[in-house]
Amino acid sequence: MQLRHLRYFVALGQESHFGRAAEVCHVTQSTLSAAIRQLEVEMGAPLIERDKRFKGFTAEGQVLLDWAKKVV
Repeated sequence: MQLRHLRYFVALGQESHFGRAAEVCHVTQSTLSAAIRQLEVEMGAPLIERDKRFKGFTAEGQVLLDWAKKVV
């Protein structure tokens, strides 16, 4: 787990939008999405409820978000 990925995750929590979170982090949307997918692989659970748009965090995602806010 990389600190950079946690920063992206926290930005997503603040913005509730992949594109805006990517802008805040000064990365492309695909970079941010890949980092979130990597976190999901490392955690072994889906962290984001997805459709065509960001729908929110899963229960596991909310726990990680709360922890990541303290870490970053």
